[in-house]
Amino acid sequence: MSRTVLFVCPHGAGKSRIAAAWFAQAAPPGWTATTAGLTPQPQVSLHAPRLLAGGGAEHLLDRQVPRPLSAIPDPALTVAIDCPPGAVPGALEWRLRHADFDEHMAAELRDRARSLARELAP
Repeated sequence: MSRTVLFVCPHGAGKSRIAAAWFAQAAPPGWTATTAGLTPQPQVSLHAPRLLAGGGAEHLLDRQVPRPLSAIPDPALTVAIDCPPGAVPGALEWRLRHADFDEHMAAELRDRARSLARELAP
């Protein structure tokens, strides 16, 4: 049985997509990742593929239209990335030190997603 980590960011188009791709690359057996947004954008951010390029996780980027939280039923774990405090009840809240869409933010998301994958490993 597969368990899902739902990564949520304000628009479901950039930060959550990057984190989900990194998590998917390192996911322990039985775990998958998906994304959603509080107010979904109409398309995936141009930053997501750019910041994943060359890191080995770019092929794991979800390129589907961003979804609202209600589209993802019952994830095993939810991670809210730079969302207003309490906006996603019960979520693990990540506040990024690097808010700009640059290599520092991508590295922070990579490190946090990999750390989460290690924590969830049996």
